[in-house]
Amino acid sequence: MTTLQMTSATAPATSASVLQTELVLCRHCDLVQQLPELAAGEEAGCSRCGSYLDARHPDPVVRPVLFAGSALFMLLLANLFPFVSMYAAGNSSQMHFFDTSSVLFSQHQQWLALLVWLFIQAVPAACMLAIIYLKLGMLYQLPARIWVARVLYMLKPWSMVDIFLMGLIISFVKLVADADISLGPSFWAFCLFCLLHLRAFQVIDRRELWSRIAPCPVPQVAAHAGKTGLAQNLKLCKVCTALVPITQTHCSRCHTKVPLRQRASMQNTLALLVAATVLYIPANLMPIMRTVSFGEVIDSTIISGLVLMWQDGAYPVAIIILIASVIVPVAKIIIMFWLCYITRLPLAQRRQSSTQIFRLVDWVGRWSMVDVLVVAIMAALVRFDLIMSVYPGVGALVFAVVVILTMLAALSFDPRLLWDPLSEKENQVG
Repeated sequence: MTTLQMTSATAPATSASVLQTELVLCRHCDLVQQLPELAAGEEAGCSRCGSYLDARHPDPVVRPVLFAGSALFMLLLANLFPFVSMYAAGNSSQMHFFDTSSVLFSQHQQWLALLVWLFIQAVPAACMLAIIYLKLGMLYQLPARIWVARVLYMLKPWSMVDIFLMGLIISFVKLVADADISLGPSFWAFCLFCLLHLRAFQVIDRRELWSRIAPCPVPQVAAHAGKTGLAQNLKLCKVCTALVPITQTHCSRCHTKVPLRQRASMQNTLALLVAATVLYIPANLMPIMRTVSFGEVIDSTIISGLVLMWQDGAYPVAIIILIASVIVPVAKIIIMFWLCYITRLPLAQRRQSSTQIFRLVDWVGRWSMVDVLVVAIMAALVRFDLIMSVYPGVGALVFAVVVILTMLAALSFDPRLLWDPLSEKENQVG
């Protein structure tokens, strides 16, 4: 897809049409810019921070519906047939896709089972259904489209089918030395579901979607490209991307309450980061997985499992676990604390790359959930009674909470604070 940089040259908004179709406010740096006319396959990025802002896709209704509908069909197939079979020491164990959560529930890990089911089945399916409903709603004027669109983008970060696929690969590498692995038809259906699920999100754009749901409201405030929204008494509705005057409490298009900046952003972010830091210590000390083999019980922590993989020569898996379960959570916590700190520095002393760093840690943080999903896969697949069985440890749930807290911290952080002058930031209103 071709990427275009948006112009930030100062240009007065001379008509309602310009305000509605050409001016956009960056949700990361708060700069008002003119939106160039995009052809199919082109994408617009912010001229100041480089953030994604808008795109055009061919067949904006048909393609998302086809991808989302095909994804749902593949998810159905993934639940109907055997997923993976394992053969070891003359014994066999068969796993179905739903076993990743049902086995955890039977082992009295109800909260962990619920999280796994939500992340790899319920949330992805709900997102695909929402895309189909919204796109068909463009043709048939279906009710409640505003509510469905709001829910879609709230759920999107919590769909983790791609992370589950990585967890499957790691689990297979762990087991292939001691057992024979046979992939069932549901495994291949799930792989196709992952690809179609990803593609369905790629071919929809939030601004285009909302423009089809309802016309973009024109704020009764003169706006100029090249200046911040804060300097022009404008704020951004983060749900539907509309420009809203500071004096207006709710967005007139999606009816969402629109604060000037996320309310108590620093306080909420710091509180979540402190909680994640405190829980990260027991998450590494408590066993994340328990293996029972011929009556012998072996408890594995994140670090001990990493060391064992390295000693067994599974270096790629060990490196992936090291990055996902150790480096990424620690780095994300440290970087988020650093971002909170630099918002209190004078504007000239803040790094211009801070927004890019925030976007990176926001995206990569969810991949730390891979270790939790590996435990769920191993518990569902390795079930040979006394010969060998795998059970989740309490550390798995604690580590899952750590990952969720860091994701919530990133969602609570308002990146526009990185660009606001201190004087205006201290006097901001909700």
